[in-house]
Amino acid sequence: MNLEKDLQQEMAESMLNDVISSNAYDRLIKDYKKLFKDKIVLDVGCRSGLLSLMSVEVGAVKVIAVGNMQSAGLVRKTLAQGDKEDIFEAVKGAIQEIRLPCGLKYVDIIVSEWLGHSVFVDSLFREVIFAREKWLVKGGIIIPNMANLYVSGISEHRRPIVQVNLAGKHSKVWEKVCLLEDHVTKEQLITDKFLIKTVDLCTASLDDDAFRLPIKLKALKDGSLGAVVLHAEVAFSGVKGRVRRLFSTSPGQPRTYLRQTILFVDDSVEVAEHQLLRGVLGICPNPKEHRGVQYSLSFREEEPFDPTEDPGEGPNV
Repeated sequence: MNLEKDLQQEMAESMLNDVISSNAYDRLIKDYKKLFKDKIVLDVGCRSGLLSLMSVEVGAVKVIAVGNMQSAGLVRKTLAQGDKEDIFEAVKGAIQEIRLPCGLKYVDIIVSEWLGHSVFVDSLFREVIFAREKWLVKGGIIIPNMANLYVSGISEHRRPIVQVNLAGKHSKVWEKVCLLEDHVTKEQLITDKFLIKTVDLCTASLDDDAFRLPIKLKALKDGSLGAVVLHAEVAFSGVKGRVRRLFSTSPGQPRTYLRQTILFVDDSVEVAEHQLLRGVLGICPNPKEHRGVQYSLSFREEEPFDPTEDPGEGPNV
């Protein structure tokens, strides 16, 4: 069983079935089709193959895909029915090891369905940064290049119980999960949203996927905070710097293939309407799990609401 290949195919299928993100990418690429005319495009990951197909259709002179060869095969099969088959080429291998075909030394555009759940889980963030540094021309574009990562407090959510191995022992115990990738409704929210981090692949560095940052959550109503949920807004900053929002994974928004990440709190935190809850949230790569993520979360004592203090929702995109 090839677990990596199975995960690739599972994500590809969920992307193909996601009308929200697919339509957002389709509208964006068609609106910017002049940027693709006679340009060389690199699809990092080729997760669903849709971005490769879209790039060919709007006039790219060459589209190179690296990553999911199953999706690349479907792209090739689709293009074989027309006169654009030679434009597309798939390159097998890890992106750190491949060479561009036809003796090419650069690309004009990078496209990638790089985002994972809560931006960094199962993400191609590092692969895109590598490709940008090695092949993207100065002034080249990345689609999509931006993501805002937010955190919100929720009252409660179903919390599965799983069997885990005891360290150093041959026995198992039942424990509640610490986190869950799922979808949260707007009605579950007990605080506003707080902007943790903005990621721009045009300027990001490799270590931007590891951080510990303070958070501030303003209670929307009286109640108990039983978990926090991480969600994101995906965007593209155009050539003139205008930010165009593509889609959101926030509670209350239409569901996409990207799920939210729920971090459970073992001891619920009682909050009153308008109270400000401060804490620290950390995210870093998990060295034991390919494209996995580790989290840390802590809260300090709640504070009364200060109407002069910015809750930190960040810019809308």
